This record gives sequence, C-alpha cells and structure tokens, in this order.
Amino acid sequence: MDPLHRKKLPPKVPSNFRSVVVEEALAFWSFINSNWLYVLPSLFLVVLLIYMIRPLPPKTLTIATGQAHSTADVVGHRYREFFQKYGVQLKLVPSKGAEENLSLLLEGKVDAAFSQGGLDLPEGSQHLLSLGSVAYQPLWLFHYQADKVDSDLNRFLAGKKTSINIAGSSTRAMLEPVLKAQGVDLSSPNLLAINTQDSVTAFRDRKIDALFLVGAMASQNVQEVAQFPGVQIYSFGLATAYAKRFQYLDPVMLPAGMFDLHPVVPRHDVQMIATTLDILTTDKMHPAIQLLFMEATDDFERNRVNYFAPGKFPTYMDTRIPESDVARRFFKEGSPFLWGYAPYWVASLFDEVWFYLLAIGAIVVPLIGFVPSYRKNHAVLSMEECYDELRLIEVAIIRTKELRQSVDPALLEQIELLEDRARALWVPTGNRSAYYDLRAAISIVREDLLTALKLKPSQP
Repeated sequence: MDPLHRKKLPPKVPSNFRSVVVEEALAFWSFINSNWLYVLPSLFLVVLLIYMIRPLPPKTLTIATGQAHSTADVVGHRYREFFQKYGVQLKLVPSKGAEENLSLLLEGKVDAAFSQGGLDLPEGSQHLLSLGSVAYQPLWLFHYQADKVDSDLNRFLAGKKTSINIAGSSTRAMLEPVLKAQGVDLSSPNLLAINTQDSVTAFRDRKIDALFLVGAMASQNVQEVAQFPGVQIYSFGLATAYAKRFQYLDPVMLPAGMFDLHPVVPRHDVQMIATTLDILTTDKMHPAIQLLFMEATDDFERNRVNYFAPGKFPTYMDTRIPESDVARRFFKEGSPFLWGYAPYWVASLFDEVWFYLLAIGAIVVPLIGFVPSYRKNHAVLSMEECYDELRLIEVAIIRTKELRQSVDPALLEQIELLEDRARALWVPTGNRSAYYDLRAAISIVREDLLTALKLKPSQP
C-alpha cells in the first residue's frame, strides 16, 4: 500500500482502560456510600428545587382551532391523537377563526391557539410566543364560471353573489386587506358574510356564485368544495404583486390535476397567494408541552403530502412574535437527545440543562478528585472497622491470659469471619499497602489465638 495513502490508525487504548473505568466507578460509588448522609439530603434538595422552578407539566391543556373541518380543526385532531400517546389530553376549542383564537389566547381561556401570518396583534401580545409555522394556507376562490374568466378581480366579482366569510374568521382576516388594496367595496350587497359551513352548503346548492376560503390541502372544506361538479378555481394573476405588497403572503402554485387526473381538476395551473398556519402560545406554557407541540408538528409534516413547499415546514416565519426558546432549539438541533428513551418531560428538561450539567461536571469532578476521601475514605473506614473488631479479639485473648482462664474457641470463628470480610473489601489504588497490613495483623492475632488455645488453665 502506498504510504502516502495509508490510513492513519487511531491511537491505541491503554491496556488497563477497563480496569481504570471500573476503578473510577467503584471509587465514586464508595464515595457515595461513605457520604450518604450528605448525598441523600442534597439530592432531595436538588429535586425539590427543580420541582419548584420547573414543576411537572400539566396533563390537560386547551387549544383554539377554528370552524368545523377547517385546516386548524383537522390539524388540531391530529395533534390531539399525538398528545394522547404521551398521556396528555389536548382539548380542542372551536372558534370563528384566527382572530377569535388570538383573543381567547390573550384572555387566558386557552393554552395555545392556531393563528395565521399577518394577523393584527392586539394590546397585550408581548406575552405571546411562536412555536412556528405548520403549513401554507392558500386563499381559494371557487366559482362555476366555465368560460373565459376575467383576470381583473374587481370585474370578476361584479354581480356575483360571493361569500367572504364572517368577521373574525381566518378567511376574512386574510381577504379584507387584499380586497381593499384591489379597490373592492366590502359593503357591496353581493359580498355576503356567511360562515364556512353555510357557505359550502349554499355554494353546493348554487345559491351563491363564488366562495372565498382560506385553508391548506388538509382542510376537509377545501377537499369537499373542489369535488363539486363544475367547480373552478380562480387563478390570481397578481399573486406576486400581492405578496410584494403584503410581506406575510407568499405566491404559490397549485399544479393542474392536483385534485383529480380524470377528469383533470384543476384543468390549468392556478396562481394563488398563501399565508401560514401558525401555533401560538404564551410564556406561561410549560417547556415540555412546547416540546410536545414541536414533535407533533414534525410528525404532522412527515405524514402528509406537502403540495406547495416541500421541506419548508415546520419553520419560523412571522417574526413579529418572538420565537419560543424550545422552538428555536428544535429548529436548529431537532429532537432532544433523550427523546424516545425517557419520558418527554425528562427529555425536555435534559435538553435545557445538559450544557449546564456538563459545565458543572467539568468543575465538580476534578474537585472531587482532590478530595482525599473520594477514593480512600470508604476503604479506610472499612479497614478501621476490621481493626476495631480485631482489637476486641486481641483484648479478649489478653484478658484470658491475665486471668489464666480458658480462651473461648468461638474467637477463632470470629477471626475467620473477619478474615473473609477483609478479603471481600474493595481496595482502591493507593490503599493496598494498608490492606495487606490489615491481613498481616489478622494473621498475627490468629497465631496468638492459636497459641492461647493450647494453654490449659492452672489449678487454683
């Protein structure tokens, strides 16, 4: 082999590596054994402190979703199933839409809420935190006009009975700025404020001519309306211009045939504008629950078809709301190290404190090495106990000699047990000479005992 291309071998591991590791583990264990009166109260105080600073996460929480079968409602049900796997009950709170969700969250009536990018933030929103964006929510304009469709939105809507949804809904919140910028009069009698379910029914029965709807492909409402016979999807020719004017909007394209290939629905590529479906909470939410939301988002993304921006979500997009620290770490590093190997709240806690634990360990472990008792204290105390017992045997022998009495043969059994006990001692490096001194002392006392046992008591 060419020496220039020879692989560099790793340095050899010392032959006594295993024994060094075992010795360190035994030394640490002996240190704990010798100082358990201090270790146990310290551990209790640490656990108590952690609990006071970071109590266990709640088992029940609420999230505001939206109208029935909307994107937020569908995603909310998936999140609820995910949370159930970890013993947490996620209650879904229906609402009119994103604006009401935000109000419920700020009023403390829910723990989290589905929102959308670009929503006006009311007073008190400084306590909000973002857990990121989950998906794009395009603005759909469904209609039945099969012939040439006017690309000018003003002219297209003129004279058509069109549902723009109700005030406070996600659709209305996204649609109003666009229509105002387009010069559409929102008070026009042909623009109808009808909730989503009633709008879908009226559109199906052709009681209205068009229907605005905000929702991702996961929305059951979008899927249902797209299958109505003769339905068409309006293509926003000014999608890029809308996105430039409103920073929270992005232009997206729905490819032809996305809903059905025979017959082809839609028949042509459709230009659309989209906002994001976001998850908001407050700084009161437990970090472990925030982590569950992040994992649920990741699970949702892995198990769906992303029609508009594959690989983009989850992400942090609406920068007006501060990003949660948990979300920031998740987007940067992914799932915590202990995720899947420990309870989710333990994984969350370790994800937050591992760096501090490492820093503390880097300081404390060397300091423990300088503590004389770290390695030796337990062994020294164990040998001292043996010496104490040996001394008692020796004193018993001396007294029998002084009193010229018979030596108790049970002392021989005691000294044999003591010798077995001494052999079983764990002796760290640096204490072995003291260990063999103990063994020698036991042998000396044994010899004295054997000698004493041969003496007979003198006659009075």
